[in-house]
Amino acid sequence: MKGGGRAVKVVSLLYPLITVGLVFAVWAVAAYAVDLPIVLPTIGETFRGLGELLASADFYAAAGGTLLRTLIGFAISLILALTLALPAAFFKPVEKLLAPLVLISRAVPTMSVILLCLLWVSNRILPVVVSVFIVFPVLYTTILNAVQGVDEKLKQMSRIYNVPRARTAVKLYIPQSMPSILSGVQSTLGLMVKLIIAAEVMSNTARSIGQSMSLAQMYLETDVLIAYTLVAIVLSAALEGIVALIKKYALRWNCAGNI
Repeated sequence: MKGGGRAVKVVSLLYPLITVGLVFAVWAVAAYAVDLPIVLPTIGETFRGLGELLASADFYAAAGGTLLRTLIGFAISLILALTLALPAAFFKPVEKLLAPLVLISRAVPTMSVILLCLLWVSNRILPVVVSVFIVFPVLYTTILNAVQGVDEKLKQMSRIYNVPRARTAVKLYIPQSMPSILSGVQSTLGLMVKLIIAAEVMSNTARSIGQSMSLAQMYLETDVLIAYTLVAIVLSAALEGIVALIKKYALRWNCAGNI
């Protein structure tokens, strides 16, 4: 049984490795066919550029700045979403009052938000403001649906047996809604990284991956541009991986057995 489990894990790891291998193969063939590093550098040239970045203090300042903005923007979005989604989940009038605002914030084009923020806020905080505006409605909807999706029979049982509200929240609502919320958090973290970097490019935010990518494009350093793209992918994957681990342990919390 254990051997079979290990085999499944090995096979599951092979699929992403095969995908990555195919991507690199296509990249290598395309770079050879183009034969113009300014347009598409080879894999070796790109990783040499990445190595030079890793040896530079400016790179860590840029990556650290982007990571900090991502975490700040996500924390604000999550706190705001929790603050509004929880009362909306239990009080229908609150949900109806917030519905138009959430709908509007979801419908506004991202570029409109960025361009308006360029007029209204400082370049230092623009990426955070933009990311909060875009990510908040996504998290709000995720939390609202997760809380409202708690098993109705279990809610009725808690009322019949007069289970205290605090205990109901801890033993029923949190365990049942947490997996869905964490899935939403996992997907929005990747979106947050992309939004932050896009806003950094548009606002030329100092000490950021976005500014570094913009400068690399300006000076036709395509290998550096792709290297920063790889860094952004790794950053996003790392954040999503951390949430995936948290979600894995959260799923072990059996709501039915805790009430």
